[in-house]
Amino acid sequence: MILDRITLHDFGVYAGVQEIDLTPPSPGKSIVLFGGLNGTGKTTLMDALQLCLFGPAAKCAGRRNGDNYKDFLVRNIHKRSRWEQASIEVIFRCVMDGIETRYRVIRSWRKSDVNVKEKLEVIRNEQFDKALTENWAQHVNEIIPVNIAHLFFFDGEKIEIYASPEGAQELVAMGIQNLFGLDMVDRLQKDLRIIERRKQSVTMPNIDQEVIRQKEKILASLNEQIDGMVKEKAFLQSRKLDVAKRDLDRVIEEYQARGGELRERREEIESRVSKAEANLHICHMRMIELASGQLPFVLINDLLSDIAKQASKEKKIVNARAMIKNLRQRDAEMICLIQNLPNAATVVEALREFCRVDIEKQEKLAKCKTLIDVGENEIAHLDKFLQSEMPRLKKIVKDLLKEQCKLENEMETALLEKAGIPSEESVNEIVKRRDDLVAKISQLENAILNIDNETERMRQERKRLESEIDTLWEKNAKIDLFHKDIVRFTRHSQLARQTLTEFRSGILRRQISRVENLALESFQSLLHKDRLVSELNIGLEDFDIVLRDMERAPIFPEQLSAGERQLLAISLLWGMAKASGKSLPVAIDTPMGRLDSIHREHLIDRYFPFASHQTLLFTTDEEISGDYLQRLSPWIGNSYRLDYNDSTGATSVSKGFLENV
Repeated sequence: MILDRITLHDFGVYAGVQEIDLTPPSPGKSIVLFGGLNGTGKTTLMDALQLCLFGPAAKCAGRRNGDNYKDFLVRNIHKRSRWEQASIEVIFRCVMDGIETRYRVIRSWRKSDVNVKEKLEVIRNEQFDKALTENWAQHVNEIIPVNIAHLFFFDGEKIEIYASPEGAQELVAMGIQNLFGLDMVDRLQKDLRIIERRKQSVTMPNIDQEVIRQKEKILASLNEQIDGMVKEKAFLQSRKLDVAKRDLDRVIEEYQARGGELRERREEIESRVSKAEANLHICHMRMIELASGQLPFVLINDLLSDIAKQASKEKKIVNARAMIKNLRQRDAEMICLIQNLPNAATVVEALREFCRVDIEKQEKLAKCKTLIDVGENEIAHLDKFLQSEMPRLKKIVKDLLKEQCKLENEMETALLEKAGIPSEESVNEIVKRRDDLVAKISQLENAILNIDNETERMRQERKRLESEIDTLWEKNAKIDLFHKDIVRFTRHSQLARQTLTEFRSGILRRQISRVENLALESFQSLLHKDRLVSELNIGLEDFDIVLRDMERAPIFPEQLSAGERQLLAISLLWGMAKASGKSLPVAIDTPMGRLDSIHREHLIDRYFPFASHQTLLFTTDEEISGDYLQRLSPWIGNSYRLDYNDSTGATSVSKGFLENV
């Protein structure tokens, strides 16, 4: 696994967007160094890595004991975040089943009025993977199991806790149990003991045979009652209800034959008659109103058309009488003008002839008599009346006559139906027979419905009783088997727990020797006393650690210096990490702790360059500087400086690591 990049957005002391490249430039440059004063966010950055990957399961140093996960998220939103939200993005790649896969994990959250809304997105090989996002907790556990993450992500200052014999024993116990799945074996054994106790505490009550017999008597009585209900329903259905329905059908036929349907529609028919009378009256009134106006002119339509034609003709006669004198004067002036033109004799003669003929025509028209004397306004009104008003009046009259015919037909139909309505005396007797039959049928149907409901209730009761009786007989048959089953289960559970104990011991015997050898190898490489320790043994039961010198004599903890005990704790972590077989990055916060100069040199020279193929070191200004920095520099691929600004309350990340961090 290679961590390529981490991006923080308003997380902890990191305001805005801070992007950090973590990819080692080459295999020999495996160390990424972060330097800063205390409080600049080194631990926060290491927590961000774990939080993004593991979410609620992350064991973050900044998470207080008993701290609610959502409270932890809220506390890590930068105080000056505009939208009260934060996010962490981690890009890494790993090889699984021989194929390298690139992951981009984005965990973001936002504070709302009453809650915290968290969102996770997982992008695999540059494509969003919904299924992987929903099951990320299980998938990341295959890449880096959360229960052994403390072997790869640890705080150097806490190494001092593991430096004591009790702390080292606890570290080894927790590491080995998680590393080889012994915690699951212990949990299985505990669960088996709990199940054994539960099984042994359960007793099967004895069943009284008399109870079963009483229930069977009640069941037989129920069966008899149900049979009686079924027979009664059949009698009511076939002998009474069906007969009453046939009688009702005959009565309804007779009622319809006597006009019963028209009787029931009396109000509707009378309403139609009244409505038709009213509409006819309205139609007549509209016709009277039209007749009192211009409608009579429709009767002399042809005469009015002749008058209009005569008026137009007389207008032309009047115009001719007025124009003759003017035309003669015009013709004389025109001929005089043309005569003065050269070669105009022929034209003049033709024009004189045209004018003579035209004058004669106008004189003939002027001599005609005029019969009517109307002005131009009257002629215009008459034309407008004939062209627009007359067609409109004709259409209105036609529509009214059509409406009158329709209303008269409706009136006639309604009157015929009204005449066919029978008298009350002629249908009273048959109506009473019909109503009596309807009431009788309703009573019979209600009675049958009550029988159905009661029968269904009894059937449900019968079903419940049958189930109870079957259950009691089954329980009675299983009493002996139950007690035998408890004995058999307890025996098999004890055998299973014994097998798990042997399995656990077998795993420990096989695996502890590997951890011992790897931890011893790591411890010897870190010690400046090359011949101090020759053996490192871990107890199979209590995981206590025993060191031996070259003569195989035990070395007691008080014989080791504080620095040597811390190196032992680091060696145990290193050895268990190697034993896990996981090729994972290592992240160490405050790596030097309280070691003396010799032991620090050994960490610089012998541990940090070889702790992993990628090692993240979070150091203060007093830990790795001067000569230490020079000695470590050949292995450093990337380095960053963390600077906290009091005025903004935020840490900024800059490329390059200086001695005066």
